[in-house]
Amino acid sequence: MKFRFLLLMLMMCLGFSAYSQDMSVKGTVYDTTGTKPIKNALAMAVRVSDSVLLDFQRTDENGQFEISGFEIDTFSLIISHPDADDKTYFIFGAEDNFDITIPSVVMPPKSQEIEEVVIYAYKDPIYYKGDTLVYIADSFNVDENAVVEDLLKKLPGVSVDKDGNITTQGEEIAKVLVDGDEFFGDDPTIATKNLGADGVETVEIYEKENEEGIGGDDEKIKVLDLKLKEDAKKGYFGRISGASDFALTPINNEIGTNPFYEGELLFNKFSGSQKISVFALGSNTPRSNFGFGDARKFGLENESTGGNRWNPGAQTNSSGIPQTFKSGIYYTDKFGKRKQHKITANYSFYRDELDARSAQNSFYILPDTSYITDDSTRDYTLNTSHRFNLNFESQLDSLTFIQIKPNFSIDARTAESSNISDFFTTAGLRTIGTQVFNNSQSEGLSGGGFARLVREFKKPRRELELRYDMSMTDNQTTSFLDSYTEYTGGILPNDSLYQQKFNNNASTNHYGQITYVEPLAAKLRLQGEYLFEYGTGNQDIITLDRNAAGVYADTNDNLTNLFDNVRTQHRGGLKLIFEPKKHRIAAGVRVRNIVLDNTDRENGNVINQNITNILPSFEYRYRPSMSKQIRFNYRTSSQQPAVTDLQPIPDNTNPNRIQEGNPELRPNYMHNFNLMFNRWQALTGQYIWSGANVIVTQDAFGDSTTYDNFGRQTTRKVNVDGNIIANIYGGAGFPILGRKIEFRPGITGSFFRGVSYIEALENTTDNMSIAPSLGLTFRFFNDSLEIYSENSFSYSNTVTSFNATTTPFTTLTNELGFKWRFKGGWTVSSDGTYTRNAIPGDADGFFNTQFFVLNAEISKNFLKTQNLNVALQGNDILNQNVNARREVTGTVITDYRTQIISRYFLLKVTLRFNNRRTKEDDFDMFH
Repeated sequence: MKFRFLLLMLMMCLGFSAYSQDMSVKGTVYDTTGTKPIKNALAMAVRVSDSVLLDFQRTDENGQFEISGFEIDTFSLIISHPDADDKTYFIFGAEDNFDITIPSVVMPPKSQEIEEVVIYAYKDPIYYKGDTLVYIADSFNVDENAVVEDLLKKLPGVSVDKDGNITTQGEEIAKVLVDGDEFFGDDPTIATKNLGADGVETVEIYEKENEEGIGGDDEKIKVLDLKLKEDAKKGYFGRISGASDFALTPINNEIGTNPFYEGELLFNKFSGSQKISVFALGSNTPRSNFGFGDARKFGLENESTGGNRWNPGAQTNSSGIPQTFKSGIYYTDKFGKRKQHKITANYSFYRDELDARSAQNSFYILPDTSYITDDSTRDYTLNTSHRFNLNFESQLDSLTFIQIKPNFSIDARTAESSNISDFFTTAGLRTIGTQVFNNSQSEGLSGGGFARLVREFKKPRRELELRYDMSMTDNQTTSFLDSYTEYTGGILPNDSLYQQKFNNNASTNHYGQITYVEPLAAKLRLQGEYLFEYGTGNQDIITLDRNAAGVYADTNDNLTNLFDNVRTQHRGGLKLIFEPKKHRIAAGVRVRNIVLDNTDRENGNVINQNITNILPSFEYRYRPSMSKQIRFNYRTSSQQPAVTDLQPIPDNTNPNRIQEGNPELRPNYMHNFNLMFNRWQALTGQYIWSGANVIVTQDAFGDSTTYDNFGRQTTRKVNVDGNIIANIYGGAGFPILGRKIEFRPGITGSFFRGVSYIEALENTTDNMSIAPSLGLTFRFFNDSLEIYSENSFSYSNTVTSFNATTTPFTTLTNELGFKWRFKGGWTVSSDGTYTRNAIPGDADGFFNTQFFVLNAEISKNFLKTQNLNVALQGNDILNQNVNARREVTGTVITDYRTQIISRYFLLKVTLRFNNRRTKEDDFDMFH
């Protein structure tokens, strides 16, 4: 090995010493139309390392130039002309990248304040186009059958987690587009997990206004836009795959009872501007598991306040045994003489089923006592959803644009739950035991959308926008509650409860907004806006007790209520925006008046609220270069309480943990501070990003909780002051040795202060956590072998003001994996993840777990096109996977362990097809 290394170094040295090639760069410069050559434009080559001018030349009458005669180097090529802005290219000189031709250099207009830096290199070209970061897809080595998600994992600064969530330089990607259009609505994984990577030309990342922000929310979101190759837009392409274990995986020590399966189908057809896509996905493996974010897609979230009923906003337990099916069809086309009209429509169907069984251990810290509960729960849910989306856009003339974007969904839900709980003193004495059973059937309709008209004027940057937003929901739920309580030692007689409930809730919201922008100077403009909102909501809850004859006929007045909520809002504001070349400063203020009328139709009580807020905002961005920026934002906002938090009625879905509404609840007021820095070094591929976010909330929605002698609780929402959420994050990438090795250190930290009331006493809970991480990637043999490692350690601690009790816990995760591609289409991969959850000083704690999950796959490509792939996959081969987590909310510490799918094996076959490379005779085996 030493001899081979020395021989390689000697050959490299000899190669360098004998090398005598010179750089040569030629091209043609055009004006802003891209059709007329520019004469006498100046082309300069400036060495990056010391800014020395290597050579220069002016273009001839045909707009052509050629710079040559200097040694291979890394330099900037700057094209300059008095009638246009400069255009800059980075040139990475190399033995295989010394003769470069740029066929068309289109100069940006002088008034266009967009800097463009293009990188010409042998591999990994990345460039900025204005505020857009562009990755050239073919420059990143992926498998022949890779999908977009595999490509994204290769892009510097981009990360994809196990659930398909994408972040770039620490910021979440909120929307994934394909050629600028949404692909099957708000489910980005349809595109990233199914579109082939070889059909993507560029990946573009930029910020845009959140069009879905009802009421003219000016929040910006991060967007990832997949630009397809031209040949991928002609004809058709797609993939179909199926996988199964043929029921050979033992379930409860029995074989043949429940086969595991996965299936996928994606078909895309392009004809000019017309595109048609069809997809279908089905699975009962963990790949189909729906996380917390997916729950929003079913339109029934207003039946609960998030998380569980007694702990609103907590993370929903989505672990368990899943079964999911998704399908849809997508259509888009442009029409008109100038193709100025565009229509997009899609329909999708979702069906997800989840059977979650878990054990919970909770520790309650109260002012004068503490107690413990052991819970055994089973939650079964079945959701179905039909969704329709339509988008129409038209450029009526050169200055007028109109967009209409409606949506509609039909949803249904079946839910069954059982909860067996035992309450103990800290001495381990059982006081009561309960059994609670719920089942419900829900149906819901939801719809909405927006329409907007944008009018530009002959004066540059003057703009007028008229916008109307609407949303509506209409849901009906029928449920049954069976509850039984046993009192230890006969302290009280045992009791039972049998009830039927009807919950009908609906809401309608209308927003109208006008926005006008007036340029005051070349780099200064003023924006004014006015918004009007009118919204109504109602929730009718009827509860019937079962009588002695076994019939649900007796109305329970204490649990029956008819409630209405009406909101009227007027909001006006001004914003001043100043944008010199490297800076952006925006300062504004809004004044908002909102009138709330909460009506209890049962007793005729009406609570009126008239609230006026001043909502200032400030933004500063400094960008010394296109690869470096620092940004600071300050925004204020206000949220209105949900109807479920306002309605004055107990929710006894779980009689052990009752929640009541509060009609006097006021809207909150939030201050949001955000600081972000990132830097990208194109020459080395190094990047660094960091940021901090702080949210301070006045009149926050907190909990006021009371307990009975056994520990059963009743919680009511109240306004509190002092809630703080703070986060810091940072990360970097350091490639070395020609990017064969890359180090990716990172860190996240958070602080949450929540104020609540326990038995009318104020309690402050501080949750703190910090999590450093380190990722490593090694690439060898022309990237055919990739070895990677992801490591993280998190420390969390919670302190309550009642008794200064601390509850620290840690999680250590170490992952090591590799993927090796061989000649002949063979690929072998494996990854192993070690996880250790621990509570310092409590070796026998319920949260304490450690396990090692080992996965492996071997696959082979077939056919001349290599489009047929057969793979054998082993998941959790050592059969150790468990799901354990800890939640700390207020004065309650809860540890969960949930039954999940562990070891299973799949035989998977994937066929990719297209009209570009695949021949009919390749498929003779199927005839």
